[in-house]
Amino acid sequence: MFGPPGFTYVYFIYGMYYCMNFVTEGEGTCSAVLIRGAEPIENIEEMCLNRYNKTLDNITKIQIKNISNGPGKLCNALKINKSHNGLDLTGNEMYVEDDGFRDFNVKKTKRINIDYAEEAKDFLWRYILCK
Repeated sequence: MFGPPGFTYVYFIYGMYYCMNFVTEGEGTCSAVLIRGAEPIENIEEMCLNRYNKTLDNITKIQIKNISNGPGKLCNALKINKSHNGLDLTGNEMYVEDDGFRDFNVKKTKRINIDYAEEAKDFLWRYILCK
């Protein structure tokens, strides 16, 4: 997270899951955004195989909903692991762009599942893109 902006920071948490962040500030400054989930629009079949080892036709509606709706689930569905740490987000292996789409609102909410964080558990540091 101290690296240059526009690169990934991938780490292993709880000895079970990978999480991916996008580094956002200048090199030497610890600042990144945790990618908490994504709504698939392409390659859903491959994501199903990665997450459930089943084809899209053989999973439930709940499994479809939950395919990438958490940071660990997202990394599992996309096969993101420690080897993806430090990737350039404008590179050939991982590419992120601003396509200009603006038909959404940003909702700020409290952080979740971090009761141990004392007063910081109530910080409005969770952002959701809403239609």
